[in-house]
Order: sequence, then C-alpha cells, then structure tokens
Amino acid sequence: MRRQILQFAAAACVIAAAAPVYAADFLLTTEEYPPYNMTYLGEITGIATDLVKAMFDKAGVAYKIDMLPWNRAIHLAQTQKNVCVYSTTETEERKALFAWVGPLAEINWVLFGRADAGAVSAREEVRGKSIGGYSGDAISLFLEKEGYKVEAAPRDDLNVPKLINGRLDYWATGSELGPYLAQQQGASGSIKPLLTFKKTVLSLACHPDSDPADLAKLRAALAGLRAK
Repeated sequence: MRRQILQFAAAACVIAAAAPVYAADFLLTTEEYPPYNMTYLGEITGIATDLVKAMFDKAGVAYKIDMLPWNRAIHLAQTQKNVCVYSTTETEERKALFAWVGPLAEINWVLFGRADAGAVSAREEVRGKSIGGYSGDAISLFLEKEGYKVEAAPRDDLNVPKLINGRLDYWATGSELGPYLAQQQGASGSIKPLLTFKKTVLSLACHPDSDPADLAKLRAALAGLRAK
C-alpha cells in the first residue's frame, strides 16, 4: 500500500505542477499529520495533500487549504457548506456527517510502548492502562468508546515524551505518524510498535450540503488518478 501511495503522490505532483490557478470555491482544512498532511518550508504538503491538490486541479474545482488544529478543522467542515477536511478517518460515527471523497490512503492504528515494553498480543491486555491520544482524534474516540483509559493531549507529538518518561503506559497513533514524531524528537530508539489493532482509510470529508456536481467531479478525478 505504501508503494501505491507514493505512486499516487508522484502522479499528483506532475498534474499539480501543470494545473491552472483558480479563485477558491472550496475551503480545505487539514492538520499536521505527517506524512499525509504537514507543513514543510512554509508550504502545506504531504502524501495526501499532493493527491488532494491534483484531484481538485484535475476536476477544475477551485480550492484553498488552511492548516488548523484538528478540532477547528473538522468543526468548519461540519458547519459550513463547501468546506472539506482531510485526512479524515472514515468511521461509522462520522459517515452520516459528511459527503466523502476517497479513499486517499489506508492507515493502521498501532499501540506503541517504550523500548523495554513487554509484548502485547491483544488489545484487551492493556485495558486499565493509561494510553496516550489526542483530542478529537478518531483513534482516541474509538478507544474511549470501547472503555479504555485514554489521556488525550492537545497535540499528538506531546505523547512522545510522556510515554518515554513513564507518564503513559502506551501510546495509540497511526503507524506512520508515531515513528515520524519520535524521530523529530530524537527518540526513535526509545519507542517501539507493539500491536496493530485496527485498519481503516483516510478520506476527504465535505459538508453534506457542498455542491454535488463538484463532488462528483472530484470523485471522478480521484478515480482517474488511481487508474494511472
């Protein structure tokens, strides 16, 4: 799947480079969630961002992207027409709240522990233990609903030192995001993945009253990019 994502991203970059500039009709909101969406040298980029840009350009639908805290990013898409948020995990609770365009990528939800942590073979083994997450994140919401003890931080990167320093027993995050955030803080050797406990997809989630003709163009454009 990672190879497919990189192929999509490469195709996206080629199309985006040749795309015309439009006045914005859609506002796209996103958060710092590398490697899918992130800020690099002042530009909003990432694997999913490149694909989203190419999709809108191929469809001829104008857009603007804003990087926001997650709770604000998703709130705008829930309350304002022609606003979309990515990369949004498709969950049962969210499905009826948005009009979806995707998937943009597949993602694994992983339980991380300190480097000296013992093996974990099933999620039930960590019930009652403190698990790091962040506010509004689909992984945290899922675990909370299942009755796990989640300590939600304002940002996911704050969980790295909390886990290493023993303020958390475990940390639940994306398979790609966890190692990236640890590397950024020089802590790659201090954590390790213990258990992949769910597989899901990331998509573009739009306000349900967004222009249906434009949404149809976007879905067709994404299908065309995936067919390359």
